Amino acid sequence: MTKNTKRGAFALPLLLAAVSAPALADEQQDQIVAVGQRADEHGPAGIMGEHVHKGGEFMVGLVWMHDEFGGANQSGTRTISDHDIAMAGYSVRTKSMSMDMAMLHLMWAPNDRVTFTLMPMWMRMDMTMLGIGDHDEGAMDMPDGGHHSLMPGETMSHSVSGIGDTELGALVSLSRRPALSAHAGLAVSIPTGSVSRKNASGNFVHYGMQPGSGTWDLIPSFTLSGGNDALRWGAQARYKFRAENRNESGFRFGDRFDANLWLAKPLSPAAAVTARLTYSDEGRIEGHYNGAHNHASPPDRQENYGGQVLQAGLGANVVIGGNLRLGAEATVPVYQDLNGIQSPKKFGVSLNLSRMF
Repeated sequence: MTKNTKRGAFALPLLLAAVSAPALADEQQDQIVAVGQRADEHGPAGIMGEHVHKGGEFMVGLVWMHDEFGGANQSGTRTISDHDIAMAGYSVRTKSMSMDMAMLHLMWAPNDRVTFTLMPMWMRMDMTMLGIGDHDEGAMDMPDGGHHSLMPGETMSHSVSGIGDTELGALVSLSRRPALSAHAGLAVSIPTGSVSRKNASGNFVHYGMQPGSGTWDLIPSFTLSGGNDALRWGAQARYKFRAENRNESGFRFGDRFDANLWLAKPLSPAAAVTARLTYSDEGRIEGHYNGAHNHASPPDRQENYGGQVLQAGLGANVVIGGNLRLGAEATVPVYQDLNGIQSPKKFGVSLNLSRMF
């Protein structure tokens, strides 16, 4: 079975759950209870769509996520030397990269069963490149934005920022019993972010530096949570299916599957600490830029994207006045099996501020 087929098998039950949710909710309508404002009833700050609202509630949230990548590059699960990267045909590699995402998170529940969500995003990527290979005499005159003409040991930094894609969806409650809550979600990612950013020479930037995906994507999800006043737990599966073969620039990012398991331990009704394991499996980029672009560094080539990553996270949630929530979480990778040659992840930070009306 191919990786795409395996990921499709993960997506199928999530999609079926989302489609069947209204019928299940009808059967369990008498079990629906209002979600309280205890801090441990919220998931970690780095998870989206982990809770629903009761009828008439409206939530406004601000989310900031920061991911840091760097160190020796990695191929699969092993570190790869600069010599081996050069032997693979590259003269430049990624030294470090950071990715920031700022998001407005809006949720509205017209009734006790359905919660609508809207998440517009803004992205910023900063990357520092390191020269590792030999160059001919004319290489220094190449007007390609600088980093592909680097001499060995020389570095150059560049960045791209702009509006990202926008997610619009709905979460449907299946159960809100005190000991067990379940909801299914179905969202659409709207390609509002650019995939045509170019450097000073007119060549496309690295694939991963584009603020958007350029494709309409379908995102089914399923979330379970439960526990008691001493300890709560949660689990979520989410699949991003790229619904188009190519974007306007000639490529598409790979499908992505995410799974999360978390615990929330209350310190008081208004404060809780969280622990999380999160796993992701993302496919390679398919297609190819349909305009001028470089091939001198690994992030210039589509086979050097995606892979499997397992991370561990620790965080905290605080609820103030019953309707203002503050959340923070830090994550570190414990396992990375990366496609091609990539700069591995070092750590991530998530901050979440939301108010319910």
